[in-house]
Amino acid sequence: MQTPGTNMETPGPRNPSASALGSSLAKALWANCVVLVAIFLVLLCRNQGSGMPAFSSAAFGQQMPIGGGAGVFIVPGQFSTNTWGCYLMDVDAETLCAYQFYPGDKQLRLIASRYFRFDRRLKNFNTGTPSPAEVEQLVAQEQNDARVKEQNNLPVSPEAPAKNQ
Repeated sequence: MQTPGTNMETPGPRNPSASALGSSLAKALWANCVVLVAIFLVLLCRNQGSGMPAFSSAAFGQQMPIGGGAGVFIVPGQFSTNTWGCYLMDVDAETLCAYQFYPGDKQLRLIASRYFRFDRRLKNFNTGTPSPAEVEQLVAQEQNDARVKEQNNLPVSPEAPAKNQ
């Protein structure tokens, strides 16, 4: 009789090719992440003399580029008139982070972070008028009105029975 734990074999992968594929995919995702961070740092540091990040020179209201891949996205943002930073969203971890750039220190600091899984499940949080239910009713009413008008404007088929007048 064997005592428990004496014949412990390390189980090998069930499918060796799947294991190799998984590790190469993980390496590719990490490489992608490293490249995105490097691009972000280059964008942040290319205007070192001005004290402001280079993306601050874009016209006010202009759409900023979104960098990302593998579920992580970086978006530059303007928090106030002279306050710049970026938002980082991790889709897989369902987290949104905000980073602010401090030009005097030449540092990017985390200023806020939020786990948004449960936020997405709210249906009527902080909504005014019209409520989502009222909007739904208005849309349904518009669609019904459009169907009635469309049916009334259809040409009459010659084979259709004549209506009694």
